[in-house]
Amino acid sequence: MTSRSASLFIQTKKPLILASGSASRQVMLKDAGINFKVVTSDVDEAILKEKICVLPFNEQVIALAEAKASVVSSQFPEAFVIGGDQMCIHEDTIFDKPGTQENAINNLKKLSGTSHFQYSGICIYQNNIPIWKYSEYAIMTMHELSDQEIINYVQAEDPIGAAGAYKFESLGCNLFKSVEGSSYTVRGMPLLPLLNQLRELDIINLEAIETLK
Repeated sequence: MTSRSASLFIQTKKPLILASGSASRQVMLKDAGINFKVVTSDVDEAILKEKICVLPFNEQVIALAEAKASVVSSQFPEAFVIGGDQMCIHEDTIFDKPGTQENAINNLKKLSGTSHFQYSGICIYQNNIPIWKYSEYAIMTMHELSDQEIINYVQAEDPIGAAGAYKFESLGCNLFKSVEGSSYTVRGMPLLPLLNQLRELDIINLEAIETLK
């Protein structure tokens, strides 16, 4: 599918694919006016995480992003394929997507009143060859939350598919006292470094702005 929700968009000079089903990453690219398609991979993340668990967290998140990009790039060798991933780390423990509201509530109780890290990794592949890779993190400090606040939030936003059990781009920002780092990183993609690299690769620039009919 072609992801173009804004009235203005940048016509890419070369085919661009996002190898991620993340709604947040898609929205960020759409809001930036980037013209792209979405093709998800069938990477078994659980098996891969077992293999890379000894690596530093910044390397783990890039390895996960690369695995997705590599699969899609092998299917579309002429395209530039963006892979991305995100990891929530609290006291050296990875908080995966909770999957259920009960798990989300338990995760938020552990994060309440403490600081944790959101790592975000991104890469670009072409012809199954890595062109560029990058990672960064944000430090998140959460308010001391009451049990009722946590329950209300989880029931209202149902963040069971979000790393850390919150959606920072919406109601979830109210959970936090402070954030050190980019909000794009918290949402799952270091957007400005990615846009800079796409510009350096001569895939995008503002000479090619178009309007949706």
